[in-house]
Amino acid sequence: MNYGATFKRLREDKGLKIVDLEQPSISRSLIGKFEKGHTRISADRLDKLLSDMGVSHDEFLFLGGETNNNYIYMLLREMGVQSGKPQEKKQLEAMILKATNDMRQGRGGISARFIRDFGLMIQGALAEEENLQIYDIDIVKKHVRPAVNFLKQAETWGQIELDIFTLFYFGMSPSDLLILSRLAIKRAKFYTQLRTEKKRLVDIAYTAFNGLLFVDLKGAAEMLTLSEQILSDADQFILDWTGERIRLKFGKGLLMMMQGSVEEGYQLAHSVLTVYEITDQKDKVKYSKEVIEKTRDAVLSGETQKIPRTYSMLL
Repeated sequence: MNYGATFKRLREDKGLKIVDLEQPSISRSLIGKFEKGHTRISADRLDKLLSDMGVSHDEFLFLGGETNNNYIYMLLREMGVQSGKPQEKKQLEAMILKATNDMRQGRGGISARFIRDFGLMIQGALAEEENLQIYDIDIVKKHVRPAVNFLKQAETWGQIELDIFTLFYFGMSPSDLLILSRLAIKRAKFYTQLRTEKKRLVDIAYTAFNGLLFVDLKGAAEMLTLSEQILSDADQFILDWTGERIRLKFGKGLLMMMQGSVEEGYQLAHSVLTVYEITDQKDKVKYSKEVIEKTRDAVLSGETQKIPRTYSMLL
């Protein structure tokens, strides 16, 4: 973790200058050198500066985590996208083996334990028939249960808890998913006083929407409304929210179809495909078309319970 760079990011996001934080025992020169990585400061001094900015120590550590370099993301990149292809199954087996060996040798910590369970959950889901809901498969239940219990008991949620939630959500029962979605959002709001962290909250809400759409319409609508509220309050000058707004439009179309406005929802969801085609996102076009068509056919035939549970891994 680059403490100085993370501190600078926090200070600038709060709209503060170095001189605003200067104290008799902490000069502006010391703060400047710390931010540039030229020197270190004591934990007591750092906590005093964080307190003056209205930032907790946990928040500071959460924001300083590098998702691209942590254990979970490293192994997920090695695994690749799981669509059931033979080569991907081999990559999945290699990931499970590595996580298992790391656990035995004391490497990877709690991340190794959960990445192994995640891999075994995916492996079990791929081995079953497609018409089964993922959360009804016994081997999925076996490996998702430790994650659910861990998240329910966690007093505070940092990066590791949010990562585990994102990995296991599609294997959770609808009731567990809704409970943990609300808990995840409640925990994430603690960090979203910083404008640059609002995207994390939008991702969590939409992740929950994906998992609930075909099993709990009321819960799905709650998550989509939350996503829309966050986006409506978003600072366009800090982040580009275009991708999130397109995703929200697609989700609203699917929800409308499930709620009975089939053709209107179909047209709204379908309008997003043009954007994906223009930006040459072929995989998204193919996947989105399948979801739209399956949803409309199932609603019109009165067999929405047969829609396979869809999911996306937010890597």
